[in-house]
Amino acid sequence: MSRVPMASPRGEEERARRALAAGAIAFQVCEECGAAIWYPRTVCPACMSGALRWARSAGRGAVHSLTTLHRAGHPDREAELPYTVALVDLDEGIRIIGDLADGLRIGDRVGAEVAADGVRFVSADGEPAGGADAR
Repeated sequence: MSRVPMASPRGEEERARRALAAGAIAFQVCEECGAAIWYPRTVCPACMSGALRWARSAGRGAVHSLTTLHRAGHPDREAELPYTVALVDLDEGIRIIGDLADGLRIGDRVGAEVAADGVRFVSADGEPAGGADAR
């Protein structure tokens, strides 16, 4: 993963970015309805409550979708072409985007490698590339 310049985060975004810099994926949980929330917000999108608390993800989940880019999403990523990004459904109930290691497919179990500039998903320990159907 390259060091792509980041926008200047504010409010809830800043707290999530600080967690990334510390090696963690932070998300919100609604105290009223229990919904797991990502992207950081000031109110719960499910029930509109403002009673949100922060939680940390274990960083494990399954690939929901992926795409391989042959044109860089940012000029600083030109040297990495082609690269694959994925939407991953984390076990805590949130869906996030990150870079995806080669050879992984939709449905595969993955674990997150967290850095200040983002998340990279790799094969989860004990799971072969190709997911359960590869066994």
